[in-house]
Amino acid sequence: MKEQKKSEKSNWPLVGNRHIIDFLSKSIANKKVSQAYIFLGPDNLGKTTVANYFAKTLLCHRVEAAIACGQCDSCRQFGQADREDEKNLSANKHRDFYLIKREPDKKNISIEQVREFIRGLSLSSFLNSYKIGVIKNAESLSQEAANALLKTLEEPKEKVVVILIAADLDAIPLTIASRSQILNFYPVKTDIIYDFLIDKHGSSRSEAKNLSRLALGRPALAVKFLKDKEFKKNYISRAQIFLDFFSQDINERLAKINEIMGAGKDGQESVRTALKAVECWRGLGRDLLLSYFGNDDLTQYEIFRQNFSLLKDKIQPARILKIIEILKEAQEQITANVNPKLALENVAVNV
Repeated sequence: MKEQKKSEKSNWPLVGNRHIIDFLSKSIANKKVSQAYIFLGPDNLGKTTVANYFAKTLLCHRVEAAIACGQCDSCRQFGQADREDEKNLSANKHRDFYLIKREPDKKNISIEQVREFIRGLSLSSFLNSYKIGVIKNAESLSQEAANALLKTLEEPKEKVVVILIAADLDAIPLTIASRSQILNFYPVKTDIIYDFLIDKHGSSRSEAKNLSRLALGRPALAVKFLKDKEFKKNYISRAQIFLDFFSQDINERLAKINEIMGAGKDGQESVRTALKAVECWRGLGRDLLLSYFGNDDLTQYEIFRQNFSLLKDKIQPARILKIIEILKEAQEQITANVNPKLALENVAVNV
């Protein structure tokens, strides 16, 4: 709780990762803002929310102690920059702020998107301030788009800041990464998320306990679970499907894969659906192993503790390790463009 209280005092909308707040606050206070940043880490750690607030603070006309005033023309244009809801960033209408991200049905961010992004940043500031550009899903920049962005980074303009948000640094071209300040976001301790859900969102203690563990170090995910019951239901449903495999025959398992993948999903949607399933199931594999050796207090899916206990008599550690390896291979196959449905069917047949 101590770390979270410090974060609240700073007024930055971030749970955990105090080092990020300290670094960006000092950069603003000392007027040593970099031309390019990479906010790096798994999804749902607050990277987009921090990018939003950092941009709002840089654009504020009356910023004090690295905190946006919230009252000036710029802040009013920016809207709420302290919400955990990352959709708020996409809705921002500030004229000196630009955002691009991968379209839902596309594999990559296109060169056309980046060209329009660069064009916007090249214009003079409407409010005589910074020009801020944010690229979400930056690891999905096409090669041509990355090359176009590199030219902008090689010829920096004063008071132009580009923030790339990514989960995989290896997928960012080295030429771009080497010209950027890399800030690593790390999973947050369960007890910090637990306190945050109770203190800031009025969660009950039992609900906060379950959700903070289910979120596995990702505060924004915990908030989604709390506020969106349908989202939580679907998340848990994916886990239940995997646990049911151990009491089903192969035909029943394959029917469940058909249910997961659904009908009418395009290529990229089916890839993302399959990856979400595999990520969930890998977490369950880890939990099964932890539970087998009596470490239930460390499991992510604490809500399935009874299931884990019942499976102990059916599954030995060697098989659990094999299942984890099968899931790892499935994730690699899907990422390498193997048909996602076939990859999941292989899992269903071999668990």
